[in-house]
Amino acid sequence: MAKSTTPTSAPSLLVSPAGRWQLKRYPLRTNDPLQAWDAADELLHQHIAADVTALDATHRPLVLNDQWGALLLPFAHCQVTTVNDSFVSQQGQLANLTLNQLSTELTQLDPLATLPQATASVWLKIPKSQSLLEFQLAKLSSELRPGTPLRAAAKSKLLTPAVRELFAKYCDEVDISLIQRKCRVLTARVRSVPLNTEHFMSKWPLTEHNLTLHHHVGVFARNQLDIGARLLLDNLPESGASEVIDLGCGNGVLGLVYAQNSPSSAVTWVDESHLAIASCRLNIQQNLATNPSYRAVTDDCLSQFASHSVDLVLCNPPFHQEHAITEHIARQMFRDAKRVLRKGGEMRLVANRHLPYYHPLKRLFKQVKQVASNAKFVVYSCLT
Repeated sequence: MAKSTTPTSAPSLLVSPAGRWQLKRYPLRTNDPLQAWDAADELLHQHIAADVTALDATHRPLVLNDQWGALLLPFAHCQVTTVNDSFVSQQGQLANLTLNQLSTELTQLDPLATLPQATASVWLKIPKSQSLLEFQLAKLSSELRPGTPLRAAAKSKLLTPAVRELFAKYCDEVDISLIQRKCRVLTARVRSVPLNTEHFMSKWPLTEHNLTLHHHVGVFARNQLDIGARLLLDNLPESGASEVIDLGCGNGVLGLVYAQNSPSSAVTWVDESHLAIASCRLNIQQNLATNPSYRAVTDDCLSQFASHSVDLVLCNPPFHQEHAITEHIARQMFRDAKRVLRKGGEMRLVANRHLPYYHPLKRLFKQVKQVASNAKFVVYSCLT
């Protein structure tokens, strides 16, 4: 008998010493194979359950890099603050609070925001980006009371010697647990260290387009132009589109170059990363003439945009979400682009050659053609 090819949904019931909740990834997907928490979350739950002060309603926890609310939910009885670069993750936290019929005094901050001085404890999932981790540790050390207890967790492979050195630089009493389920928990206390903001900003010239690109930590292609974006820049559509979106904009380079080529176009840069949008706004300010029709916004793809409202979408889609490799974000981008494009509009995108995007694009768009390629990437023109 042939094996079923029906996708199997990941478990959605999180049971730990800290409690029991339904927890799902956001946006919701039918038969989502990816789980909304991991073993590192569960290890931190053990520490939450063992900490008598953390269970008090007067406790003021600070939770960093919690993707979908696994660390937020045990603190729903508190005035809790979360810090996350991802707009989508912030929406997921709210959705999971609603799913569990919980109401809390929740404050959601982006990574550049000032941290609450009343913070009593810090709970941190170690992010994929080491530069983002250092920035977060530096913010904690410069803005919180010295001695504030910190607990961090991640897969053991992420706790490299370089990462351990970062914690030793910004924290005291650093201790790392033995490996449990391929993860470790790090405990420490925040040390007072002044913040050097210039250390965490980078910039480099893109001389062929007369641009200087500025980047906050953790933003894709922070040190150089990636080769996919370069191929798309060499194959941009002709100037003259009235309303243009740079979707998943990162540092904003695609929209910046198109705006240079087409000064009369209204350009909107969109990304789910707060740090990407902050970088993009700086790059617009530093590289383009002031124009009220330029704006940069955070969004879950194009969920906040009206249907049939733009003429051109430029896109260099991601194929990962933090540590998970996935195509669903790109496919959501394609669907949203199709919806917001006017009749006769175009999505021009670059993608890795090995990703199976052609047939999904053909199902959505009236015409899909390859306009350029190299050994690793392909550029598609998709017309409505």
